[in-house]
Amino acid sequence: MMTTEAHLLTQVSSTQLWQTTSTLAQWERHSGTASERMAFDYVQQTLNDYGLRTTLLEHPALVSYPLDATLAVLDAQGNPVQTIACLGTAYSASVEDLAAEVVDVGYGTPTEYASADVTGKIVLINGLATPPAVYAAEQAGAIGQIFINDDHLHYMIVSTIWGTPTPESAARIPATPSVSVVEADGHALRALIAQGPVQVRLTTQVFMDWQQTPILVAELDGAQRDEFVMFSGHLDAWEVGAMDNGAANATMMEVGRLLAQHKDELYRGLRLIFWSGHSHGRYSGSTWYVDNHWEELYDRCVAHVNVDSTGAQGATSYGAFPAHLELAPFGSAIIQEQTGQHAQANRMSRAGDMSFNGVGIPALFMTLSAVPFDPAQTNYVTEAAGKLLGATMPWFWHTREDTIDKIDLDVLVLDTKVYVSTLWRLCHDPLLPMDFRPVVADLETTLTTLQQQVGERLDFSVALARTAQLAQVAATLAEECRKVDPADLSAIGALNQQMKVLSRLLIPITYTAAGRFEHDPAWAMGHLPSLQQAAALVRLDPTSDEYHFLRTKLVRNLNAVNWALRQAVAGAA
Repeated sequence: MMTTEAHLLTQVSSTQLWQTTSTLAQWERHSGTASERMAFDYVQQTLNDYGLRTTLLEHPALVSYPLDATLAVLDAQGNPVQTIACLGTAYSASVEDLAAEVVDVGYGTPTEYASADVTGKIVLINGLATPPAVYAAEQAGAIGQIFINDDHLHYMIVSTIWGTPTPESAARIPATPSVSVVEADGHALRALIAQGPVQVRLTTQVFMDWQQTPILVAELDGAQRDEFVMFSGHLDAWEVGAMDNGAANATMMEVGRLLAQHKDELYRGLRLIFWSGHSHGRYSGSTWYVDNHWEELYDRCVAHVNVDSTGAQGATSYGAFPAHLELAPFGSAIIQEQTGQHAQANRMSRAGDMSFNGVGIPALFMTLSAVPFDPAQTNYVTEAAGKLLGATMPWFWHTREDTIDKIDLDVLVLDTKVYVSTLWRLCHDPLLPMDFRPVVADLETTLTTLQQQVGERLDFSVALARTAQLAQVAATLAEECRKVDPADLSAIGALNQQMKVLSRLLIPITYTAAGRFEHDPAWAMGHLPSLQQAAALVRLDPTSDEYHFLRTKLVRNLNAVNWALRQAVAGAA
């Protein structure tokens, strides 16, 4: 008897989800540690019992996490008069008794740095400790950073390097210490600074060393053995990480359990991958995996579904989710069906384990359920995402309080059902659910905006003309997918190939500046990132060296975009 998706959803086990999450939440899972390895062993044995084929890979990674930190306010003689509780950051520098003046730079914007002399000083910054914020502070000459969080101290990693450093990127390993303080202490320190110069003394101890880290791969084969869907999430965590990412790992394992029971009905395979090095290596696990499996991923992986932080208390909002836009209608439909909420797809963010843009693999989800944003309760941690997305991560995200009592089993079951539907359709249904019309519309909007910004200083007419051609290709492809006979596997195979060609060509130009085989820094990238500097042309003297240097670079980058669009039109027509 053929399995229906509705029947499969009734088999999602709240008992199994709770047992798995509770088991994982007993171990602190810092990358490369013995306790993390115990969690990997448990997951591997459980998936073996479910009937998946598992492989445990290992690789060296430069991982980091804070061990200890102290912060003291000093009097005029350099004696401590107040101690402030603080938390260090991964990948920041270890220092002993670093004494310096603190300068308040607010949000650390270029304007705020331009109006303050921070050379040789420690800066006080609103918000989470992030790679761009530390990088900007170091570029301005600061020798340390103090970040004002909310009412809780949040673990963060501040390296701008995506994955393991290379000779070219290693210079960006932070050379300064950084710590986080709670909002009340940060505001009190700010008030002292407003009264006159304030000296502090900072000591930090941060672990940073090479560790052998695991990657667990669990597989089910489909009838179409040359295709698989990758479903991934990190198993490492800050402390016991019940929500982030124990509950998400339970979601992964439940999807694996259910699909394994019906593996004979899968059209294409499922590849579950559990990463280490997400939290403590800036995605070192997924970066190593793509570096060492690039061609196989290019040839065989049709989509990547990511999962992070399911089942949180209070996470009732499903209104926004990240996706490569060819999967946006597919994801929106599933969320609507399972939750009854309208869900808006946003361009896939530069976060999570999105290490596969260079390959051109379309991806869906990362975080899913979220806590509705209350403007009256805004703080430095929630304000940016809350105002943009209308929802935020729960207060215990990236804190030591992310424990099993913070899991809402009803939310975890609902989140898991969304993923069961997603993976079942991707693995079971022969026709891939990509729709490239949103992708092309997004391209046209960005290219039009860039042309308006630069005027006659750079010509985007070829790119715009080819995007118009591509719009016709995308519309025709969508119509052919709508009309194709579900039993005509030959026709479906041809349509799938067209969709894979488009993703492989368009994702690298729309999401990367470094190209197919390198990894961009770990900060936000604009759409068509290799062309985002075009707007700067109008601010430069057209007779200057800077103008000619930048325009030459942009012409070359535009050639790459034009060529990819030409290939996309030809290859998918």
